[in-house]
Amino acid sequence: MDLTQGNIKKQLINMAIPAGTGLFFYTLYNIVDTFYAGLISTEAVAGLAISFPLYFILLAFAVGFGQGTTALVSIYIGKKKEDDAIKIHTQALIITLFISMLVGFLTFISAKTVFIFFGADGIFLENGLKYFQILSVGAPIFIVSFVINSLLYAQGDTRKNRNALIISFFINLIFSPFLSLGLGPLPALGTLGIGLATVISQLFHFFYLGYFAYKSPLFRRFKLSYLNLELEIIFKILKQSLPPSINMLLIAIGYFITQKFVTSYGASASAAYGIALRIEQIILLPAIGFSSALLSMVGQNYGAKNFDRIYKAFIISLQISICMMIFGAFILFFAGETIALLFSRDKEVIMIAGNYLFMAAFLCFIYQIIDRSDSVLSGMRKPIINVIYTFIRLVMLPPIVIYLFSESLEYGLNGIWWAIFATNAFGSLLIFINMRYLYKKEYNKNLVKNEK
Repeated sequence: MDLTQGNIKKQLINMAIPAGTGLFFYTLYNIVDTFYAGLISTEAVAGLAISFPLYFILLAFAVGFGQGTTALVSIYIGKKKEDDAIKIHTQALIITLFISMLVGFLTFISAKTVFIFFGADGIFLENGLKYFQILSVGAPIFIVSFVINSLLYAQGDTRKNRNALIISFFINLIFSPFLSLGLGPLPALGTLGIGLATVISQLFHFFYLGYFAYKSPLFRRFKLSYLNLELEIIFKILKQSLPPSINMLLIAIGYFITQKFVTSYGASASAAYGIALRIEQIILLPAIGFSSALLSMVGQNYGAKNFDRIYKAFIISLQISICMMIFGAFILFFAGETIALLFSRDKEVIMIAGNYLFMAAFLCFIYQIIDRSDSVLSGMRKPIINVIYTFIRLVMLPPIVIYLFSESLEYGLNGIWWAIFATNAFGSLLIFINMRYLYKKEYNKNLVKNEK
């Protein structure tokens, strides 16, 4: 799809709806996992919750290299250099494969130490290890799939990934009860079975996307010589992909920090936080589809030097996503505890989750500004800016603000929730101002160049 011309709103919606739908079913992976863990025990839910930070590390490299490759490929499509686009994608796949194997190994061997650090022990620790270590073994499948999909996303095709994620969700939904609860002749594997079902579904996702990437128009320009790694291209890929990976890792570190404070209030608080985050993700996902769509739109237009379309796309996507969040905020505000009941019958867990989701009803609007600004900066090949502001809002400020709200002001767990809101609100203001400044700078530079 040529995103350098045509109706911006229509193109964004055509890409965002499939992307958002796919992301919705992707998040349901975790919802299904949490649901079946709840049928096992509260300790099983807590084990999955404490696994989330390490899982986020896998996700960081998947999203980082997926976004980085999408940005580069879409920029070269905008420049009408299709041969360079497929060459970069091919070499990104090779690099990502090696990195994903290393990341999977490191997270596997470090899982026990990390979980103990967060206070897990006994059955709590055992459930977390069983679930996560099988995911780390499947890390190459999971991470490389994102880069395969980047070839489709850069061409404006978000439907194939949507279809793959929907089918993968149902595969996970079918296998999870059989493997975790031991239905029929199968033994009950507990959280190990939940993780194994997820890996099986991701394997399908990998081959499905691989097939359609191979059949895509851009792949027709593939040459075997592109398999020979070139140092210049490697640096280009790493320069574009490592910042969003680091950005996601900083999000994981931010989660580590928050999780450490939350875990100090006990297993019920940890379980409630894990449940609440998954519910929050579902509410945010329809709008997050516009982040993927905007990245492809900005990338192609940045390559074609169509700066007017870049900012128009930003404004349109932000307006639509904020309107969508009005409905989502209403759900979180009035039905947070009711939804949490689907995942636990523990009254304390439900109450704590409901308190977080009340705050999240306001936070979901803040995330739209952060995510859309992030897409513009990444599409303009300035992803390092996102890293700086993620560090400020999720790593540097939270320990101070959480301690202030939770301990000094004695608001307890609720103080942690509102500290999260305060740091993200401040960060959204900073990143928006910087994005506007850099956009105008590039815009004016292009005007001067065209006048000459």
